[in-house]
Amino acid sequence: MMKKKVVTYVLTGALSLGLIGAGTAFAASSNETQKQEVKEVHGFNHGIGHMNGLHNTEFLKKQAEKLGIKTAGKDTNTLMQEVRDALIKKEAKELGINTTGKDSRTIMDEVRTKRVQKQAEKLGIDTKGKTAQQLAQAIRQDTVTKKAKELGISTSGKDLETLAQEVFKAQIMKQAKALGVDTANKDVRQLVQDVREAQIKKDAKELGISTANKEIGDVAKEVRDQKIVKTAEKLGIDTKGKTAEELFQEVMLNHADEAKDLQLFPFDHEDGDGFFGGPGHGGHPGHGGHRGFNH
Repeated sequence: MMKKKVVTYVLTGALSLGLIGAGTAFAASSNETQKQEVKEVHGFNHGIGHMNGLHNTEFLKKQAEKLGIKTAGKDTNTLMQEVRDALIKKEAKELGINTTGKDSRTIMDEVRTKRVQKQAEKLGIDTKGKTAQQLAQAIRQDTVTKKAKELGISTSGKDLETLAQEVFKAQIMKQAKALGVDTANKDVRQLVQDVREAQIKKDAKELGISTANKEIGDVAKEVRDQKIVKTAEKLGIDTKGKTAEELFQEVMLNHADEAKDLQLFPFDHEDGDGFFGGPGHGGHPGHGGHRGFNH
């Protein structure tokens, strides 16, 4: 992997969420409710989480300077656009894509197509004569089918959406069981909420964070902040006088490769049940929700 390649992918993804790889959303379906449930369980979504940091002007200026972009007199939105375009072009070059005479939208589409092709090839999917959309669908079919088999779910006679929903529910049930969440007489939406709260409470307890009389979103933020501090400390970053967000930006700007290699937050569940932030994979709590804990 080229030096700082992880940073390039992270920042490009954060600045342009449409470029997120197709392989990361195997359980997503056309059902908007299910998409929201996926988002809630996954919690601290990488792209959204990094987007928060990228609105920090100083962070953007540092990244812009590294890319040879002049920053004088430019506001945050302008810098974000220029950094985004530069990172897309940088990745295009790494992928062997000619960017001469092409606008950012065209380059972005070609990068997305190349990413999907590479992902498909890794899975042994024939890419010849297939569009990016067809390959993305094939990747999703392959990923959902493999996960279904892992979970002991029959795939016979089921379309992709039905199978994806069954996989999604089975994953939620699996995580609920691991967290000791009662599943009786609960629909998927309720289970998602209960699993999310249980995971946050579990993380909070492990980190010594009190949940008494606090909103779940506030506890989730405390959990995230402590995980960021712990990551920074393990990477040898001086944490004195720095906020969690400042530390997060420093991790992503200067230590992303190392953090990923060591599977530190926010790279601590890249595989396996990490799609749901499952137990044993350092589940990432979200910031949403307004329900308090009852003690």
